[in-house]
Amino acid sequence: VMIEQPANDPFAQHIITRKRKKYKFANFDSFPNCFSHLRTTNAKHTLEKLKTYLADKPMVLEIAAGNAQFSFELAKKHPDLNFIAVDIKSDRLYTSAKKALAEGVKNIAFLRTHMNELGDIFPKKSVETIWLTFPDPFPKKRSAKHRLSHVSFLRQYRSILKDAGLLKFKTDNRELFLWSLEQFVAQSWHICELSFDLHESNLPDDYKIKTYYETRFTQEGIPINYCTLNV
Repeated sequence: VMIEQPANDPFAQHIITRKRKKYKFANFDSFPNCFSHLRTTNAKHTLEKLKTYLADKPMVLEIAAGNAQFSFELAKKHPDLNFIAVDIKSDRLYTSAKKALAEGVKNIAFLRTHMNELGDIFPKKSVETIWLTFPDPFPKKRSAKHRLSHVSFLRQYRSILKDAGLLKFKTDNRELFLWSLEQFVAQSWHICELSFDLHESNLPDDYKIKTYYETRFTQEGIPINYCTLNV
């Protein structure tokens, strides 16, 4: 006997969500603009595949990119640059990867990897700009080492950024922002631009392109914190 699950049944919704994620995972791996790097993958091989897909242009990374809407919009505005949106979950990257293929935006690639693998994949002094957009704040003190502005990650960024390279950081979380500023100063990063309310500032419009979460935060009246740093 088949028992029909009610539309609002949590178990049924869970099954549907899992099927959607599996579908996105499968499609991500089949898209020509998508790449996966796991700890067992050869880093040089991953880099070569990225170089084969992208033309020879200055490189911009977005770290913990989520659905990569921000990088996608930047890529459309700046065809003279290459953008690589990085996240650990390919089902998040899937949406913008599909859009990029549909719209013929060829100066963006999507990379699934752990953030602590960046220093292995990208050569020293090879990246023009790193965007760190709305990372998980990991509010508990014991989880501070997982924050993407922790010293262990800052060392990776410093290594792969060019001498005049920039780190650009925005977040709605004021506590994370203040903590991060302390880390930047302690590690001798120079703060070039700073705002505690990005969308009310005179900073460039590119900075104000909204991520999925940023749209929600600004609608709720939450100010966005922003800074530009160089090494």
